[in-house]
Amino acid sequence: LQIFWGTLEDHTVGFRQSALFTEWRGLVGPFFAAPPVVEHFSLVAKSA
Repeated sequence: LQIFWGTLEDHTVGFRQSALFTEWRGLVGPFFAAPPVVEHFSLVAKSA
């Protein structure tokens, strides 16, 4: 699963600390074999 956030805080604060995160985790959590590995990357260049 790959999700693009506008900012790191959009994920770590805006989503993770919201009621929607709890709802999302309840829906998809049972399908995870293990807790997901979360990695954050910054886009350094964009090709045409």
